[in-house]
Formats: sequence, structure tokens, C-alpha cells
Amino acid sequence: MNPSAIEDVVRMLRDKVSVEIVSTPDLLRQAYQLRYQVYCVERGFLAGQNGIECDEYDAFARHAVVRWRQTNAVVGTVRLVLPKIPPEEHDFPIQRICDDVLLRRFPRATRGEVSRFALTKELPKQVQGVSSAFSLLRLALIQGAIRLSAEAGHTHWLAVMEPTLLRLLRVTGLHFEPLGPLVEHHGLRQPAVAELVPTLTRLAIERPVVWSFVTSDGKWYSESRPGFVSLRAARAAKMMGQRLRLGSNGGAGTGAPKGMDRLP
Repeated sequence: MNPSAIEDVVRMLRDKVSVEIVSTPDLLRQAYQLRYQVYCVERGFLAGQNGIECDEYDAFARHAVVRWRQTNAVVGTVRLVLPKIPPEEHDFPIQRICDDVLLRRFPRATRGEVSRFALTKELPKQVQGVSSAFSLLRLALIQGAIRLSAEAGHTHWLAVMEPTLLRLLRVTGLHFEPLGPLVEHHGLRQPAVAELVPTLTRLAIERPVVWSFVTSDGKWYSESRPGFVSLRAARAAKMMGQRLRLGSNGGAGTGAPKGMDRLP
């Protein structure tokens, strides 16, 4: 997927969808109903009950939905599972399938698990006719997760994702770090983590249009966050590193600032 196609779809998403934080029982029920449609009807690997899908982690989670403006229909939902108070053996779904030793280096109080990352196949024709539009509609779910994480003060995302979804997110500039090997969990899945500030800083460099969309033009996780490198500063550092690498010896320069040689 080329950068111009990504930018075109992101501009369409700005016009066509809205991302809403779930704050009422009715909207929460719509999120559960959409999850039932996706996981119980379309994909068939969860049971659900009475037309809704929920589990024990929803009592410790916050939710967002994606709404198609023209029809007012909810077409996607995502949840952010928060640490349980008091702590329990399994605060997060990922702990059931991932070695807990791998998770200990991430602060418990400021980590959350992004899960139930759901989009229905029953989408408007504007999306159905453009495969890249369906794929990139997931960026609206990312925007919802970022908003939830910003409000919770989180520093890290945990997730268990299909390898194809991780590849799609990398194409759009969002990079997760694997946590251990692939596991069997409703098919092959990859436990993963993303540290939010560095991840979004890198996104700002690689895909500024995507960064602008998922952070609502910097409203969430902007320069006010400790450790955030501003878009202007990150680009300047990247350009400096490129110039120093080129150097006067035909491109063999080695004087790039530490770390800048790894910028994309």
C-alpha cells in the first residue's frame, strides 16, 4: 500500500467516521452487540449470549466505538483493559497465553491491553468497494484506543494480534514489539507490546497524516507528554542523521547522533 493511497483513505475517514468513547449503557450495549456480530456470527469462535458478547474483563475495561456518520451505524469497537484493583493473578487476557516474566518490565499501573479490536463486514458500500479503506478503517479503532489510553495515563499497550494485523499496522507506521513466540489462540496470534510515546513519535515521522488522524491532530499524546519528541524536532534529527551519514566520503559517514541512524 503506497503512502499516497494511505493518505487518501485517512482523509476519507476524517469525513466519514466518528470515534466515540463509550459513556452510556446504551452505547456499551451497542459495542457488545457489534462484538457478537463479529466474533460469534461472522467469525464463529466465541459463543456470546442473547445477542451480546462480553467477558469478565469488561468490568475492568473502557470502550470506544466507530460510527459511520451517514447511517449513524456503529461499525467498529475496541476496548482497553485496565489493571484490576486490587491486583489479581490475571489482570489482562494476555496473561493467559503469554509468559508473565515477559510482562514484568512494563509498569503495571500504566499498562493496558488493547483487545476486542472488531470491525463488522456489514460496512457501507463506500468502504466495501475499496479494500484499502476497509483495512485502514482499523485506524479509527487505534484513535479510540489512543484516546482511552491518554485519559488513563497509560505508557504501554499490550495486545494479542493476528500477524496480518501487525503487518498492516507496520505499513501504516505503527510498530509493535513481539513478546515471545506465536501462540495458538483462535488461530495463530502474536503477543505484543508498544511503548506509546516512542511508538507515536516514530509514527509522526513515518506517517504524519496517520499520526494526525489517530492523535486528533496531536490532542492525544502530544508535546505535553513527558518524553514526546515533537514532529518538527524528530524530522530535524532525522535529516541531520541523513546528512552526517552521507558525509564527505561518498555516503560512508558514521557521525550520526546516537539512535538517529535507526530512524526510518
